[in-house]
Amino acid sequence: MRRFLLALVPLALVACSTAPSGDPAPNTSSPPRGDLALLADRVEQRRTELATASFRTEGFATDGQGLDVSNVVNGVVRYSGGGVSASMDMDVSTGGQAPNRTSLVLVPGGTYVRVAGAPMPAGKEWGYYTAGNSAELGALLRGFGPSATVGAELDYLQPRAALIVARATEDLDGVPVTRYDLVVDTFKMAKTIEDPDIQLQHTQLAEYGVKIAASVWVDDTSVPLKAEYRFELDGKVVKRSATRFRDWGGPVDVVVPNQAQVVPAEEIPQ
Repeated sequence: MRRFLLALVPLALVACSTAPSGDPAPNTSSPPRGDLALLADRVEQRRTELATASFRTEGFATDGQGLDVSNVVNGVVRYSGGGVSASMDMDVSTGGQAPNRTSLVLVPGGTYVRVAGAPMPAGKEWGYYTAGNSAELGALLRGFGPSATVGAELDYLQPRAALIVARATEDLDGVPVTRYDLVVDTFKMAKTIEDPDIQLQHTQLAEYGVKIAASVWVDDTSVPLKAEYRFELDGKVVKRSATRFRDWGGPVDVVVPNQAQVVPAEEIPQ
């Protein structure tokens, strides 16, 4: 399992999630900068109020040398007390090969991980990672965005680092929505991030000339239905991540694995 996670670490820095769903509608406008702070506050308020959702994340990354990684993640999430609990299946495909499935259960204090086909001690299916041994796992989860968790694409709604450049009315799977497109100042974004590794990542992205664009689709009550970011280098997208939320406020069951099938990460075969 560790070998699998390690293989994804460098790719997680320029890897993981989906393509935009077309150009914005032509009736766009460029609202003043203060609108982003209002939008970010409303989105966070509605996410906190509704607390639960199902989601699908699609991702893509390339190293620019012909190695492409794509992933599809399906699961459920619960936001509570500033924390996140989630259960998901992540299918990762490298270089067009058949996808390898990783199942994750995020709970306060740790994460349970099961990798299809990974060698495990007899009778064990899940590894348990905590803050002290989850550096490899954290790199994998950073594919979602700076806060390394479900819906982290919304982190780029950062008034101190981003600017709304367009707004359009669209239809998303039959639901009327407003799409906001943003440009993100990568250096300024780095300064808003507390995690030193993720801060360094964004500083390096800026130094290499990587540009960040983001979009969010909200309904008429500011519930986020989709969020996306794109890393662009020399005019090409090298990393994308998009999460589509459904059934906000619905019942969610984050099931912790049977402890008899769990082993601490330190005891997983190398």
